[in-house]
Amino acid sequence: MAESRIIKRNVLFWGKSGLQLTGMMLIFMVVYGFLFNMGSGSIFRDFWKTAYFYGGIISVLFALIGPVSYVGAYLPLTLSFGSGRREAVFGAQIFCVVYVVSAYIILALAGFMSSGKFDGKLNVLIAVLFVFMTAVGQLVSVAQMHFGIKGMIIGIVFVVLCMVGGIVTGIGFIDQIMEWINGIHTNVLWILLAIGAMISVLLYAVSVMALFREMRHYEVKA
Repeated sequence: MAESRIIKRNVLFWGKSGLQLTGMMLIFMVVYGFLFNMGSGSIFRDFWKTAYFYGGIISVLFALIGPVSYVGAYLPLTLSFGSGRREAVFGAQIFCVVYVVSAYIILALAGFMSSGKFDGKLNVLIAVLFVFMTAVGQLVSVAQMHFGIKGMIIGIVFVVLCMVGGIVTGIGFIDQIMEWINGIHTNVLWILLAIGAMISVLLYAVSVMALFREMRHYEVKA
């Protein structure tokens, strides 16, 4: 019974937080979709293209920002409320999984609405980026907890730089990037995606282990 209550508490608290982040991402998609297509003759079709474009950039960045902001802030909070350390770390993974899965589904549907088909290679690339950015975000949250104020400053600077860099790169070079990707032979591209997926999964496993290790020695300060 006690274990089931722990699982339920984790799912409710962290799952709700993950859905909140997905909701923020969805709001950005809708706002950008309408904002950049006001006065367009075919607003419905153009809406999905714009929403998919900006949603892709924002959702991947949120995969990084989520662990830095939510996990870094809520893990100490859950400990102060009496949660176990292992429970808190598993809860953080629930948050990451809920956000990544829900955001990915929304993004994939937006991509289908914008082009009328599912782009397998692009969808796999986005999934790999989700896992990679989540892993990096968790490592940054570990640094935040380990180094205190210095870690928090590093985390904020890192997130801001990634947001600016991601938005500038996405807006300014997306056509060149997609042209370069489409120019790669299909077999080579799938091999690169497979390598990227393995690296991302490995990095994610390392981030979880680092989080477990940090939480074993972490002390909640009053």
